Amino acid sequence: MKVPGILPRRGGVEPLMSEKSKLRDIFVVGMALFAMFLGAANIIFPPYLGARAGSSWLIACAGFTLTGTGLPLLGILATAKAGGQANDIGKRVSPGFGIVLNTVLLIFIGPLFAIPRTAATTIELSLLPFLPESLHTPWVRIGGLLIFFVICITFVMNPTNALDRVGRFLTPLLVLFLLTLIVISIVSPAGEPVATLQDMMEKGVLNEGFTTGYQTMDALASIVFCTSMYMTLNAKGYVGATARRMMVPVSIICGIGTAVVYGGFIWIGASGSAVLQAYSEHTALTVAAVNLLAGSVGRVMLALIIFLACCTTGIGLIFAASGYFYEMFRGHIRYRAIVVILTAVSFGLSIIGVNGMIRLAAPLLEIMYPVVIILIILNLFGSRIKYNYAYYGALLGAVPAMILNILRMSNATKDFANAGLACLPFGLAGFGAFPLALAGAVIGSLIAWRLDCRGRLKSRLKVQKESDLPA
Repeated sequence: MKVPGILPRRGGVEPLMSEKSKLRDIFVVGMALFAMFLGAANIIFPPYLGARAGSSWLIACAGFTLTGTGLPLLGILATAKAGGQANDIGKRVSPGFGIVLNTVLLIFIGPLFAIPRTAATTIELSLLPFLPESLHTPWVRIGGLLIFFVICITFVMNPTNALDRVGRFLTPLLVLFLLTLIVISIVSPAGEPVATLQDMMEKGVLNEGFTTGYQTMDALASIVFCTSMYMTLNAKGYVGATARRMMVPVSIICGIGTAVVYGGFIWIGASGSAVLQAYSEHTALTVAAVNLLAGSVGRVMLALIIFLACCTTGIGLIFAASGYFYEMFRGHIRYRAIVVILTAVSFGLSIIGVNGMIRLAAPLLEIMYPVVIILIILNLFGSRIKYNYAYYGALLGAVPAMILNILRMSNATKDFANAGLACLPFGLAGFGAFPLALAGAVIGSLIAWRLDCRGRLKSRLKVQKESDLPA
């Protein structure tokens, strides 16, 4: 991906960098990546999950960490291993599939859902709680949303330093406030975790944590953010294999940060679960949890956390999407014009509000996440997978379980879907797509091996026939 102002060094030759400057750049880029992942309203999901899980919060935390931290980390590494560009993750299915997948991901985690949700969450948690009820009007919301997007555009319009400034200035403040709240919750918790809610027990606590992690959209974003990190490293003079190697420590810094924060905020929700289980809305529960923990000071800190987290993610997503579409249109549309268009679409959708965005995204996440998880795993072991048919078989094999998981969300088709999922290994636990994907990959590989053997046999017969012909 090439964006005006961010270009690799000519000839692919990087200048000599001191070990000290390289470590500093790794830390700054890693912190920028951490801040980008942490936003998109992700702060509201761990307390909600912790409150519902109650005394089973550690199990729920394990599931959430798998999809909220582990998968994004693997997504970055898989994308880097596949070639470093977002399109590369699906190229072994076909180059066209990789482009389509990346475009869909960018639209999905960009102007369609994630960017509007960052803005809506900022208004609902950083602005409205401090205003009297009489000012909770649509016009106040719209005014707040406009301010949010103006801040994002200010950073993104200069792409050369966009992520660098995020890592240097916004992230340290964000980390300070987050760790303060987590330390308070450990030293002086809001209470003791109570029994897990019955409906959560029926679905499975681990599954609930795993699928709640879908809502962070971090695994989807990791494929896109990997490209942004490459662009930033290229701008600093690191190219080729050096940039790819640096992505490993960058990802580890990001992974440690998100795991600590998500685990801490799940505990914040669990410690107040005796009171918080009565709340049904994510934003209201998060405000109540912090209020139980630290009162009015906590609410101010939460407002600052949400503002900084959502701004950093909004900046990162607009930056990544604008750069991708600038390259897609081969510069026929100016970079700044694309930034304005994407921001305008995101602004319009953000008026729906946080809960509206969550309801709209849930069914689509049941399709997108299994596809991305399967591609991440396949690309991590790509050097050991000989045939592309394994990719075809894995994706096709997962389709039935993905359809049943979507049908499970509707009361009208819930019983039918559960009956179908009960026939699949780990189906009712929410993981039915992955055994089917494994079976599909094996079948695809066997088909490709058979075709390969047949092709080699025909080639040998042809050579033998030609050698038998008279000279």
